[in-house]
Amino acid sequence: MDLSMSTTTDPSLIYDSPRYEFFEDDGDSINTSLDAYSYAIEPLPPAVNALLKTNEAPLHFNILQSERREAETVLSDLNSRLEKMKAEVAQFTIKRDHVISMIETYRNVLHPIRRTPPEVLLEIFSYCVDFVDTDRPEMCLGINSLDTRNAPWNLGQVCKYWRSIVLECPRLWCSLSIDLSKLQHADTVKRQKLENATVILLSHYLRRSKDCPLTIAVFSHVAMHPLLSILCASSHRWYNVLLSLPAEGFAPLTSMRGCLPKLKLLHLRNFVSLENIWSTMPMVDAFEYTPNLLGVRAHEIPNIATRVLLPWDQISHCSSNYTPNGDLRHATLLCAGYGPSLSITPLKHSFLTCLTVDLIRRSSPDLIGQLLGALTLPSLRSLRLSVSSRHFPRPDVRPIVRLIERSNCSLIKMRLKGFETSVEQDDSPFRSLMTAVQNSIQILCLENFPNSLLSALMATQDPDDPPLLPLLRHLRVSGICPVELDQILFVTMVESRVKYTKFMALVTSSQFVLTNPEAQRRLDALSSH
Repeated sequence: MDLSMSTTTDPSLIYDSPRYEFFEDDGDSINTSLDAYSYAIEPLPPAVNALLKTNEAPLHFNILQSERREAETVLSDLNSRLEKMKAEVAQFTIKRDHVISMIETYRNVLHPIRRTPPEVLLEIFSYCVDFVDTDRPEMCLGINSLDTRNAPWNLGQVCKYWRSIVLECPRLWCSLSIDLSKLQHADTVKRQKLENATVILLSHYLRRSKDCPLTIAVFSHVAMHPLLSILCASSHRWYNVLLSLPAEGFAPLTSMRGCLPKLKLLHLRNFVSLENIWSTMPMVDAFEYTPNLLGVRAHEIPNIATRVLLPWDQISHCSSNYTPNGDLRHATLLCAGYGPSLSITPLKHSFLTCLTVDLIRRSSPDLIGQLLGALTLPSLRSLRLSVSSRHFPRPDVRPIVRLIERSNCSLIKMRLKGFETSVEQDDSPFRSLMTAVQNSIQILCLENFPNSLLSALMATQDPDDPPLLPLLRHLRVSGICPVELDQILFVTMVESRVKYTKFMALVTSSQFVLTNPEAQRRLDALSSH
């Protein structure tokens, strides 16, 4: 029907107009203003929707005007109800947040950490602290014990209870590492303020450590520093100490002489290796009277025995480029030099059981021969010699043979790296070495296994033909698998040792990989057993 030409009322406008019916709650239901379904709103009549598709004026204006006013009334009522609902939602939100806060408070109060005994907390705290290991100077350089952002400082900033525990546990404050070079500043005023602040922090640190023995690592490129003086004042508690100082920095330590009753381990490092400076300096006597000193490590200090007075008669472990006479048990030596100019007085160590010698790269191989030629070690049980692979030809083992024969020692463990190990000739040096340790060696570690040595190590069932090194229990292979190695022969030798001797284990480096599938299969079969 055309609405624009009609003079009568469209029945759809009367009967199909939207109705807004509000259903009142009866007495049996709960009266609430939040019921969004209390209104029944019908859709617009089709005639009104048809007018939306044209620009014609509606003919039944009064009826539509009445419907609009009724819809606006309903909208106003809905807005009013919606505002009330928002107010109630806001109140509920506030109450909900308050309940959530209460629940979190209860959870915090009931947290197991509050019931954790102090001794358990201290054990946890100990894993947060970077303790100093003087055998690893590079790691110590990365520790700044006076940084309040690190443990144990920051542990005491969590709560009053934790602070009381941290302050009452000196074990958390007994390990200290300081790099004095980081405390320098180009501006004199700022440098002085920085020094004053660190002095205060160090004083607190030492006071909180109470009477605990101290493990200290100090790195400095200057001879004297206020912090070093404060540390020296606590020398009576030094237990394990690493001092990395310039040559001139060791002389002022004389003030501690006789004040190191607890010192057990000492690690000295020369910040700048200048031998001519050491030759003009007096001997360092700060560590002469240390009744409990057992271990000494020295780095870049030329001939420590003539530069530092130490109680060598009681020291049992030494790592240096020179080892004096005494009752040592373990010694690690570093050989460095470019020619056969080293002069060593004959040395006899009656109690030395472990000797490690590393020839520094580009140094003369003759240094090891001269060193071993001066030693007599009747109690030697473990020998480790390492020569850089850059040395060619490989040095032979004659000095080792002479050392064993002269010392009349029973070597149990031997590790050789960079030496000639061929036994093709009956009078070869390495065969002589194997003969010298024939009845004692149990652990052998080599880098090079020529085929001649593999054949010599082969074991048989014939009692009249005893194998070379019959007491060998462990064989260790370092380095990579050389191309010239007969891998089948290598595995066959290991199988014979396992079958006919008391051989127990073969240990290979991660770089030693057999490329022969058959050899690898047989080796894996041995490992599985």
